[in-house]
Amino acid sequence: MRLEWIDDILAVLDTGSFSAAAERRFLTPSAFTRRIRGIEAALGCDLFDRDRKPVTLLPHVRAMEAEMRAAARQFRDLQAGLSDIDGRNRNRLSLGCQHALTTMVSPLLARSLTQDRDVELRIRSGTRSECQLMLLRHEIDFALVYQTAGEASAADSALFDNVPMGADRLLPVANLRDHPTLRAALEKMQLPLITYPADIYLGEILQLHLLPALPRDAVTHSVAETGLTPAILQFVRQGLGIGWLPRSVAHESLARGEVTDLSDRLPSTRLDIRLLRMRSGATALAAAAWDRLSTQARTLEVDGIDRQAADQ
Repeated sequence: MRLEWIDDILAVLDTGSFSAAAERRFLTPSAFTRRIRGIEAALGCDLFDRDRKPVTLLPHVRAMEAEMRAAARQFRDLQAGLSDIDGRNRNRLSLGCQHALTTMVSPLLARSLTQDRDVELRIRSGTRSECQLMLLRHEIDFALVYQTAGEASAADSALFDNVPMGADRLLPVANLRDHPTLRAALEKMQLPLITYPADIYLGEILQLHLLPALPRDAVTHSVAETGLTPAILQFVRQGLGIGWLPRSVAHESLARGEVTDLSDRLPSTRLDIRLLRMRSGATALAAAAWDRLSTQARTLEVDGIDRQAADQ
């Protein structure tokens, strides 16, 4: 694969036509069409459905949109690193954040990490396993992730240093105020649930720790599934069902009475927040930033996060 091939394919995806993509790529329509044909010939397959107007990617190509965008970004990062003769990018730090922590906690870390004006911070969001994988590949300097009690393995301890940043809690919540039918369903333990996919971290917690701990008379059915905590919050606010949310995500809606904490009737679990780094290979800049974060961790104030739990 070549970077310009990916850029050409994404240009068609973003603009919806060969002619508009050609303009974006600073080519004539005929030259761009020839280039697309050349890409397809090199790959040995068609990439576009030309029978539809506007032209669309074939399903197998569209399914790889995220991978193409990630590859394009990595290509450009590689180019920037190889051409960094004068050290322009050496003052850059990168932080990987588990999705649910990106909005609530990463801005506070960003403030600390960019105290020096010549330091640039890049934040990448992903699942917990993706953040750990980015660390192992040295694509990021630090990772901010959730961890349940006793979850850290000996392998994790051998690979990663960690700083406790506090504790969150995964709470069952529902909009009982505006949807009395939900209150009635809860009383009967006939529970409509908004769930996470089982292959992401919060989905694992839900499947392994929370759903098995429901009351024995509970009857559940799934009404929606999404990996995005903001989406679950909106579904819960609209009264679609009961969902589990980190307190840091739900605290404003809880304070306004838009949703109700049901942890007195349904199971919840503590989520420790940890900042990770590889135990070796840190740059001087990353090492200095880690020392600063380790010192400041106990002074960070995030709504909905228990600072007292950082040392437990």
